[in-house]
Amino acid sequence: MSFLGLQEASILVVSFAALLYSLRRRTECPLPPGPPRLPLVGNALSIPTHYPQRYYKRLGDKLGSKILYFEAFGQPIVVLNSVQAGKDLLDKRSSTYSNRPHMTMFLEIMKIDYFFSFLPYGDIWRRDRRLLTQYFSPKTLDRDRDRITEFVRGALIAGIFQAPQDFRSHIRSCIGGFFIAVSYGIRIRRFNDPIIKLSEEAFDAVTSAVAPGRFLVDVFPILKHVPDWMPGAGFKSLAKKWRQTVVRMSEDSYAATLQTLDNGTANASFLSDNMTLQSEDPSEEISLNDLKRVAQQVYGAGFETTSVTLITFMLAMLVHPDVQKRVQQELDSAVPANRLPEFSDQPQLPYLTATLKEVFRWNTPVPLGVPRASTEDDVYEGYFIPKGSTVLANAYAMLHDEELFPEPYTFKPERFMKDGQLMTDIPLDPAESVTFGFGRRICPGAHLVHPILFLAAASTLALFDIVPELDSEGSPIEVVPQFSSDSLTSEPLPFKCRFVPRKERPIEHLLKDYLNADMI
Repeated sequence: MSFLGLQEASILVVSFAALLYSLRRRTECPLPPGPPRLPLVGNALSIPTHYPQRYYKRLGDKLGSKILYFEAFGQPIVVLNSVQAGKDLLDKRSSTYSNRPHMTMFLEIMKIDYFFSFLPYGDIWRRDRRLLTQYFSPKTLDRDRDRITEFVRGALIAGIFQAPQDFRSHIRSCIGGFFIAVSYGIRIRRFNDPIIKLSEEAFDAVTSAVAPGRFLVDVFPILKHVPDWMPGAGFKSLAKKWRQTVVRMSEDSYAATLQTLDNGTANASFLSDNMTLQSEDPSEEISLNDLKRVAQQVYGAGFETTSVTLITFMLAMLVHPDVQKRVQQELDSAVPANRLPEFSDQPQLPYLTATLKEVFRWNTPVPLGVPRASTEDDVYEGYFIPKGSTVLANAYAMLHDEELFPEPYTFKPERFMKDGQLMTDIPLDPAESVTFGFGRRICPGAHLVHPILFLAAASTLALFDIVPELDSEGSPIEVVPQFSSDSLTSEPLPFKCRFVPRKERPIEHLLKDYLNADMI
């Protein structure tokens, strides 16, 4: 049988099963509103692969519904467009909505079956999450503040001063370096560190592999059996390449940690500390492979979303110079010119804090979250949600809800301010909820993201003006914000800008301890 024939046969089998399923399903409650469905294929041909979150938002507005229903070859898909629906189902009914859909490309083809973010809800997931939260919690944040400061100043700010055109690389070195440090205790090079480069490639692979709807094999798992050499089986070679990158990142980082333990130079980190405890108490039930697996996830859980959010902040300041100037005025008033911003300055910087909240709202880093799977039939607001539904929490729609955020498409930090101070009764705080998920699957490392973003944003705007690049005639080049649409995250597409040192602060003097350093 040719590949095309096998593909057509698989579609026929799944479609027939879908028809039987729909005929078998009976309930007194209607399905949630949604677009008309074609026989057998349902909505599979009409759901866009680019910016689906925007499509779901427009359709929900058109139908006047905060919950939508689709089918793709018999697979029920439920989209939650409101915060209330997210809280009601994913928080309050978390026992039904904490599972994950089976990700064939990631779990079976790539054979990366150990990332707890994508694992089914169960004992392994609970054990891995417990390991992570025991080591990283809000109570241990003081332990990590000095490291954050070193990476913000040494990798990000000194990097921008010396090579401003490579600001994206400096952002990734700063964020990646910090999470490598707390995961493995490894020091990195300020520029072009090989582990940072490998880690970027690994997690680009992960976020691409789990992007909803990107691979047909996730819809038709039978396609996993096609031979690698057949036309159309390119996803298999891609999975093999991606797996090699992800595994190599884990093994290389582990080897570096092991070397520091052997030569007595190990820094405190999740892996090195737990390996030491394990050697002292061999009866501990956690294996070395468990520790290696969770260490890699510590890095992955924080790196991508934090990097994307900081790049979004830079873009927002570039295209909203009025906001940038107001943040700088606040910084100049609160932070003496003879020093760099510190964590203790944050209470005196309410407008900067409001701006960071607006960055999360304006371009939330994971607009559809990671898909959930319902484990039981359910009824919500009079609508029937079938068991086995893929459930998407549309954070984009929630954070662009006109009722909660008037003028939702306008970048407006003032929405979080009142009488010159940060509001204490924000109806929905983008920096505290929605962005980091719901219920039992909420991101366990969110408390680490906020201090990194605060110090990075404060330090950048205290020292630099972010201004447009100039064309050959010396005129500013307009930047229109655009974002990626083929991955789990929404990252600003490449844009050019200039970082002009501000005369208000003696940058070289303030950065003298970092400019000549090779390692961090």
